[in-house]
Amino acid sequence: MNFPGGKGGTYQKYINLMPPHEVYIESHIGGGALMRYKRKAKRNIGIEIDPEVIEMWNNKNQKDFELINGDAVSFLKSYPFTGKELVYCDPPYLRETRKKYYPLYKYEYKLSQHVELLAIIKTLPCMVMISGYESTLYKESLKSWQTHSFQAKTHHGMATEWIWMNYSKPVQLHDYSYLGDNFREREKIKLKLKRSTARFKLMPILERQALLSALQTVNENC
Repeated sequence: MNFPGGKGGTYQKYINLMPPHEVYIESHIGGGALMRYKRKAKRNIGIEIDPEVIEMWNNKNQKDFELINGDAVSFLKSYPFTGKELVYCDPPYLRETRKKYYPLYKYEYKLSQHVELLAIIKTLPCMVMISGYESTLYKESLKSWQTHSFQAKTHHGMATEWIWMNYSKPVQLHDYSYLGDNFREREKIKLKLKRSTARFKLMPILERQALLSALQTVNENC
């Protein structure tokens, strides 16, 4: 199944902005690239209003995911948050911001639904991330939130993706697997870590412990 607005080519950008969390909630799961590629949390919940999408996921026998066929806003209103969650929302983008105005999704989002979703996520007592294209509605509704933008390739050319977060850009990540802005940088970092790990393993045990202690001190003072 093909999903408009899927994050299959950009999921690394989002994962690199996710702090540590115990529960991961994806409110408009669709193809669920982030859910599939990020390191699993203790609980991983995907909400999707389209029953055919839920059936597709169930056919893949995804045992690590809790899949819910329902409305995102209704779920977010009723979920018993503890503060240990990270909610990621990827609703159908505002039609006025898209290059092609005609409907792309089986379940499109009306302006009123965007307003309702933005209102509820601002009340959630946990970390929240939402993606979209720049718009007056999102800019004004989330004006106190942190933002991150980048260029992404779409079916209709290049576009600027925006991410809004109700938390500061993280100094710790839930998943370091995709650290780096692009493939070349990620491979360079992986090689550097591999070499550093190899050198660390060759150190005498007391030198290892001394290095770990020094690194812990640095982290505590940062």
